[in-house]
Amino acid sequence: MTTLRKFLLAAATAVATMAPIRSSFASVQDGDLKIAELGTCKLASGKAILDCRVGYRTYGTLDAAKDNAVIMPTWLNGRSEDLSPLFGATPSPKRLVDTSRFFGIAFDAFGDGVSSSPSNSRQQPGTNFPEFNMEDMARAQYRVVTEVLGIKHLHAAIGLSMGAHQVFAWTVLYPNFIDVAVPIVGSPQVTPFDLLSKQVAINAIESDPGYLGGKYTTEPQLKLANAIGALIVSAPGYRNAQTTHENFPVWLSELEAPQRQDANDRVWQLKAILAHDLLHGKTIAEVARATPVKFLVIVAAEDRMVTPQPALDWAKAIGAETYVSQGTCAHLIMNCDAEAVSGQVQRFLTR
Repeated sequence: MTTLRKFLLAAATAVATMAPIRSSFASVQDGDLKIAELGTCKLASGKAILDCRVGYRTYGTLDAAKDNAVIMPTWLNGRSEDLSPLFGATPSPKRLVDTSRFFGIAFDAFGDGVSSSPSNSRQQPGTNFPEFNMEDMARAQYRVVTEVLGIKHLHAAIGLSMGAHQVFAWTVLYPNFIDVAVPIVGSPQVTPFDLLSKQVAINAIESDPGYLGGKYTTEPQLKLANAIGALIVSAPGYRNAQTTHENFPVWLSELEAPQRQDANDRVWQLKAILAHDLLHGKTIAEVARATPVKFLVIVAAEDRMVTPQPALDWAKAIGAETYVSQGTCAHLIMNCDAEAVSGQVQRFLTR
């Protein structure tokens, strides 16, 4: 399986029946999936998710003061299991959180097929599921942190891609709850180019002959949607270096193969990105300066999935540290610049 598919679509087996666990996590293993049953989750739209569930995994030990927790939400089409390599007690090129020192919490975002999603909702299945945004995700995760895990303050919030969008949302909603934030290839507001790329992806799914307006009974293939995702997730130099003329047909067939993520789940997460705007009519500088959270902003110079400029503008407004990756893997930053990103993040967390 290619590195691209591991990061972008994170192919793995679907999650089966999951028993809810509310507050006790001492008896389970590091990285085991747990489900927080939150009842009803009210949304910014005025609607609500019924039987609201949030999946999460924990790594390391929460200290007596409960002040060493670091959260990490999932990226687009990702699941918490995909974040496991980013946590660890021993050094590795991709480790972002040292679990010998910090208590890591990986969150499944709404619409990933583990947390509440069109594909798994009992009361609001399929197209009956309400649309949500990044702030809705952050509010539900905050409830898990405070109501389920009993944590009253976070040391850090880290996220990649859509996970970084959620990190920005956390800092806007709960500015005094977090010490430091590290959004990696994320943004506080999508740009017109970002809107275009996500709308094209939605159109590709919705126009697939098997999608049937979201009423499908057999998962549609979504070959075009998969190809569009691959087209914008890295820079041309990376793709040309990774895929030769000879193996292009094999790579394309792998890319076009049915993926783990349910089609409606993919559309709902893409729509959440379309709606991502934490400024609410204010300037980036105004919103950024309203939070005391310390930031390390990491972007990829050639990113075509998430335009880097809004995140850099945020950093400039508050004098935050930045790291601009020059790697041609662009949005797939952990594919070719993981060691540098890991070093930047771990230094920042322990400073």
